[in-house]
Amino acid sequence: MQLPEEKVTVQVVNPVSLTEEYLWMSVSVKTNGGPSPSKVIYMELLDRNGISVVKDLAELINGEVSSYLMLPSDLPSDHYLLRVYTRISPYISGEEGVFQSLVSIINPKIPPVITPSSTLVKDSTAKPLEAKFINGKDSLVEVSIPMEKATEISLVINKTTPFDNLGTALNYSMMYPVDIDSNTALVPELFGHIIKGKLLDDLIDTTKVFFLTLHGSQSHMFIDTPNEKGELYFETGNFTYYDYGIIQTAETDQQVNFILASPFWDQVPNENFQLPALNLNQNDEEFIKEKILARASHQYYIGPVAILKKPLPFQYITDYSYTLDDYNRFVDMATTIREYVPMVLVRNQDRKTIFKNFNIPYNLVFKESPLLVIDGMPVFDSEAYANFNPKGIESMDIINRYFYINDQQFTGMVNLTSFKNDFGGFDLPKNALFITYNGIQKPYEYRSSMVDGNNNHFPDFRTTLTWQTDKETDDNGNLNFSFKPSRLKGEYLLRIQYRDSLNNDLKTAQYSIDMK
Repeated sequence: MQLPEEKVTVQVVNPVSLTEEYLWMSVSVKTNGGPSPSKVIYMELLDRNGISVVKDLAELINGEVSSYLMLPSDLPSDHYLLRVYTRISPYISGEEGVFQSLVSIINPKIPPVITPSSTLVKDSTAKPLEAKFINGKDSLVEVSIPMEKATEISLVINKTTPFDNLGTALNYSMMYPVDIDSNTALVPELFGHIIKGKLLDDLIDTTKVFFLTLHGSQSHMFIDTPNEKGELYFETGNFTYYDYGIIQTAETDQQVNFILASPFWDQVPNENFQLPALNLNQNDEEFIKEKILARASHQYYIGPVAILKKPLPFQYITDYSYTLDDYNRFVDMATTIREYVPMVLVRNQDRKTIFKNFNIPYNLVFKESPLLVIDGMPVFDSEAYANFNPKGIESMDIINRYFYINDQQFTGMVNLTSFKNDFGGFDLPKNALFITYNGIQKPYEYRSSMVDGNNNHFPDFRTTLTWQTDKETDDNGNLNFSFKPSRLKGEYLLRIQYRDSLNNDLKTAQYSIDMK
């Protein structure tokens, strides 16, 4: 399979931020000039020791996403290296497949070094925005800039900081001089995130089925069998938001010997690459105060708005469904099923309770037991399932026919769904392995409430005045946009990222705006 080369481009909205803020970015991934088929983007911050201290995944839709990294409260003040890429782009596309940029994070509780005078080397290409391009009225500033050959335009306006345009070269070939291993197994994520794991057993049984269930506000089940190397790949598709996983096999007497493989790129910059020291001088005190004021204002004016996504339906088509509150409740599942579910037989075999589903298409009873499930998690101890008190269970779904997960066939299913998606109090299987694993980040919309009114009852100390993407020029080749100023006066930096339609190159234009 020929894997596509990908080009990753990013506009970082607020490259100078405080802790407990969102580091926003606009991400685009192209393949042959069109949207990349990859569905997942990886974002991480590396500290000066090459350690990934903040990382997350976001869902790409048609090769684009407005995503974020939440900056934790314990992150020390320093410059960090931001890297953004897909699962395969570092290996296939090299420098074009890995976006890199410096970001500056300030933690007021862990302040940077204060020096008597500034030692920063800045390489500013910003030129003053001419007054003829600006029209301010009624606290709304309108801008029109000639950009006749520009396409795919995005822009952001931030108050200037001591760290704008740091003169630090990010030479990819020098940062990563070692050739990437060509034998690395590349797994393009064309349908959603793929969770990779590895068995630690000496002997690998390639026929053994492993069950991975992912749990958050909803739960889903995925299965796979290992390859000769003991590797497992679980394709999660469009199931995106979860907090932890549980992996197990049908062999209840054996502990799963399994580890997760990190999906993030494992290369770190060469030790000769050094991030610049983050130093402030005594004249920057006002800058810090403004950033602290802005953090409070940003939470109010441009706080993230959750993008609601419809819950996914149950994974499988069921034959019968029961809402347990519609019936008198019993103290165990065996009695509940025996009394209310005629298409599932409850039997005793070898002093153990077992279940047998009717096979409706063939009008007979399956010889094998059904797959027993609670909140997406398979249960292979039928006795524990039978004795379980369903007081925390909301509903029950029954499948009375063969069904398939990947290439594995099952003889029916009894599925329980709890009220709180907490297994209804059922104890986790002893052989199961509990794994903390955050899935793709929940989508948030960066939106300014300023468009809804003046909001004069709350002081406006924003340092980010606007962030706009997917802009186009008008018929005269002008880029038109507007924004509302904040109460913080002084110099602001307008950064416009665009693609030159003449040669398809990605370019950036910078203008300084004096907000008096």
